Amino acid sequence: MKKATYRLGNVLVVAALAGAPVAGWAQVDPYWLRSWNEADASRPAETGSSSRIAAADEPGVPFVIRGQVVTPDGAPAGGVVVHAYHRDRDGYDFGPGDNALTTWRLQGWVETDQSGRFEFRTIRPAADHLGREAAHIHFTLVSDYFGRQWAPTIYLSDDPLVTKTQRRQSEKAGVFGGVREVEIENGTQTVEVRFRLSESGGF
Repeated sequence: MKKATYRLGNVLVVAALAGAPVAGWAQVDPYWLRSWNEADASRPAETGSSSRIAAADEPGVPFVIRGQVVTPDGAPAGGVVVHAYHRDRDGYDFGPGDNALTTWRLQGWVETDQSGRFEFRTIRPAADHLGREAAHIHFTLVSDYFGRQWAPTIYLSDDPLVTKTQRRQSEKAGVFGGVREVEIENGTQTVEVRFRLSESGGF
C-alpha cells in the first residue's frame, strides 16, 4: 500500500473515462477513447488553475465551476490535471446532430494549485437534446503519483431530470456527492465540486 506522504508536481497526462466503472483498457468505449486522444493531442502546453470550457461568446447562461481535489487522506492535492467537458445549451456534445466533431466541442483543462483548487468558466450545460439525461459535467483527474482516475459526474440540483437515485447517492457521499447546489453570484450561476483521489489509478 502506498504511503500517505507524497509529492504531486509533475503531471503525466493520460486517458480516463468520466463516470465509467473501474475497468481495464479493453473495456474503454473506443468512440470515447478516440475523442479523448484527440482532446489530449490538442491540450495546451501550459495550464493554470483557472481556464475556460466555453468561449466567452458561446451562447448560453454564464456558469462557473469551482472545485478542489484532495488526496485519499484528505490533504489538498496540488499539481493534478483536471479535464472537463459538457454539452452545449442545446444539449449536444459534438455540435448539431452530435456528428460535427470527433471530440467534445466544449472542454477545458486546468492544473490544481497548491491548495488543490481549480476553476472553469463556461456556460450552463443543457440536458440531453432528447431529454434522456439531466445536464451534467464530466471530469477526469490525472497525476503522476495516483495515476489516471475517473471523477464523479456532476449533476445540478435544480435540474428536474436528476433522478431520486442520483440524489440519494449524492446525499450519502456528502461533500463529494455528484449532485451539487447551484448558486447565483452577480447574475452568474456557480457550482462547487470536490473530488477525492483514490490510492491508485482506475485503469
